[in-house]
Amino acid sequence: MDPPTTSRGWLVAALVHTCESADRPTVRNDLMRTWVPEPGSGYRTHDGRRRATWAQLPARFDLVEVAP
Repeated sequence: MDPPTTSRGWLVAALVHTCESADRPTVRNDLMRTWVPEPGSGYRTHDGRRRATWAQLPARFDLVEVAP
């Protein structure tokens, strides 16, 4: 039997100054784009075409954590 997962989810919310997770997880949005943390405070898509801060991501998309 597989062990239970502890994946997290974030639902769309107003843009607020909330702290990002200390572990800076890789997340996938509701458009199936995977966002990976960059050095500093940003996130980018795997292809590098889109960039956003952690505060912007949950303000625009529903997110789920991607297991490593």
